[in-house]
Amino acid sequence: MFGFFKTKIKVAIVAPPFGDTGGPEVVAQILAESLLDLGVEVTLFAPADWKTKAAHIPTLDKSIWNMINLKGMDSGILRNFVTASQVKIIDYQDDFDIIHLHSQTYAYAIAKNLRKPCVLSLHNRFTRGFLKQIKQAGIYPVALSRSQRGQQRVSAVIMNGVPTADITYSVERGQYLIFVGRLTDQKGVDTAIQIALKAKKKLLIFGRIGNSEKRQRFYQKKIAPYLNKRVIYKGEVGHNEIYEYLRGAEALLFPIRRPEVCPMVMAEAWACGTPVIGSKVDPLPEMVKNKKVAFLSDNFNDLVAAVKNLDQFDRLECRNYAETYFDSKVMAGRYLELYKKILKK
Repeated sequence: MFGFFKTKIKVAIVAPPFGDTGGPEVVAQILAESLLDLGVEVTLFAPADWKTKAAHIPTLDKSIWNMINLKGMDSGILRNFVTASQVKIIDYQDDFDIIHLHSQTYAYAIAKNLRKPCVLSLHNRFTRGFLKQIKQAGIYPVALSRSQRGQQRVSAVIMNGVPTADITYSVERGQYLIFVGRLTDQKGVDTAIQIALKAKKKLLIFGRIGNSEKRQRFYQKKIAPYLNKRVIYKGEVGHNEIYEYLRGAEALLFPIRRPEVCPMVMAEAWACGTPVIGSKVDPLPEMVKNKKVAFLSDNFNDLVAAVKNLDQFDRLECRNYAETYFDSKVMAGRYLELYKKILKK
C-alpha cells in the first residue's frame, strides 16, 4: 500500500483537549479513524472521555468542557491543563513515524522538542511571521483552504472531510431552517434569525453561548429577545444528534461576517442531503462549485428569497457533492500522501 514502506506508517494524532464537538477536535478524531481505515497505524492523543476506534493515549482525565469546575476555573489553571495535554506526545515520539498536531498555539514549543517529522493542520488564521517560525522548527504546515493559505507557501492545502458513510441522508424536504455554530457576531446567528423571521420560517439554533461577558451580552441582546415557538435555541449537542437535525432541515443558514478557514458544518449539511444558504465570504465561494447545493450572497433580501425558493436545490446532489469533495477518506488520503512524501525525504 505504501510503495517502498515495508511496514505500516505509524502516526500520532494530537487533538486539542476542549471536547469532541469543536471543529479541530472533530477533524482530529475523524482523521484518526479514516487513516485507520486506509491501513495506517494510528494513535489518538486526546482526553480520556473521547471515544475512538484508534489506539488512544489519554492526555487528560476529562475534556476541558466536561470539567465540573470549569466555570470558575482560573485562566492559569486552564492553560496548564491545555499545555499538559499537548506536550504529552514528546515522551512517546519515538513510537511514531509522523507526529500530527492540531493546535497552533503549542506547535512551535512541541516541535522544538521532537526528533520526528511534525505536521500541523492550521485550523486558525496565521501570520507570515508565525508560518516562518514554525517552519524553522521543522513543522510541515497544512492550510485547510486556498483562501486561508493566500500567497503563503505551505506543505499542502487539504480541506476538512466528514465520514459520509456514517451519516444517513434524506431526500425529503425538511421542516425547518437550522443554524449550527458558536453564538457570536462572527457566525451571523443574529442574521440567520432575521432571515428566518422575514421568510416566516421556523429556525432551530444549535451552538455554545460561551461564558465571557461579551458572549453573554451578545446572546442577551441579539438572540434571546427573538426566541419563541418559531425561533428555538436547542443548546449544544453531540454530532450524531446534529446529523439528525441537519437531515430534517430545509436548509442550513450560514451567514458568516468575516473569513473562516474551512467550516465543517457545510460538509456535514451536504452529507445529510441539506443545502446551504450563506454569505459570499471566504472560503464559502471556494467550497461551493454547484448551484444545486448552495446559494451564496451578501445581500440580505437575496438570502431571504433563497429561503423561500428551496426548489432550486437538489438534496441528492448535496449528498453526492459531499461524497465526492468532502468525504473523510478523501481528506485522509491526501494527508497520507503528504506523510509518504515527508518520509521519503
